[in-house]
Amino acid sequence: MRRAIPLALCLLGALVPLAAAAGPTRAKYVTELERICKPGSDATERAVQGVRADVRAERLSLAGSKFARAKSIFGGTVRSIATVPRPEADRATLSRWFEALAREEFYLGQMVRTLKTSNVPGFQRVSARFIHEGNRANNAVVSFGFNYCSFKPTRFQ
Repeated sequence: MRRAIPLALCLLGALVPLAAAAGPTRAKYVTELERICKPGSDATERAVQGVRADVRAERLSLAGSKFARAKSIFGGTVRSIATVPRPEADRATLSRWFEALAREEFYLGQMVRTLKTSNVPGFQRVSARFIHEGNRANNAVVSFGFNYCSFKPTRFQ
């Protein structure tokens, strides 16, 4: 019995680092990401405020500048959340999500280019792809219950 207790404590001590290496729980992960995403989400909404009216009024260069700012904010937020340790059980799902986020950032850049060249049909096409990728990203992590880290097309109007 005297030897069993120290042996059990040694085994328990060996398992604690393994549990820590598995990463955070999903709830902690979501909380941490939401904390990081909220300022970026709010800043994006402010950056693109009135962009729909700008496009309709054919102030395409101004709209392009707003989307360029949104792309910068979005990219910075994605880079920030990519460094957060991921729950071991969700790594594959989160990898798919980050791939979709990268495609969203790409399409934001395409939207800027089409607006700067006054290519309205191209903008409409790329905008539809951007929304599609945002929806794909949401579908990948729907069970996580993100709010600020989820794609909402209304943030880009």
